Amino acid sequence: MALGKPARSVDWTKERIAALATLEVRQLRANAERLNDPDIMERCDTVLSERRKAASAKSRSAALALREKKAAASGGAA
Repeated sequence: MALGKPARSVDWTKERIAALATLEVRQLRANAERLNDPDIMERCDTVLSERRKAASAKSRSAALALREKKAAASGGAA
């Protein structure tokens, strides 16, 4: 009988990981690191990275909209 990686009870695809809340993805990554599973760690890192990029873009978009709104309000009052 050969010893290998134990069978996982859950197949952690990128899509399945992306469906988790950010806190859960971080916990899954920590567990994968503790269990020395670089594949799952990489998938978690990818999902977290994509979320940071999306949040950053959303933040920039909101800031731009606020500046435009302020500019329109000050331009209309003059």
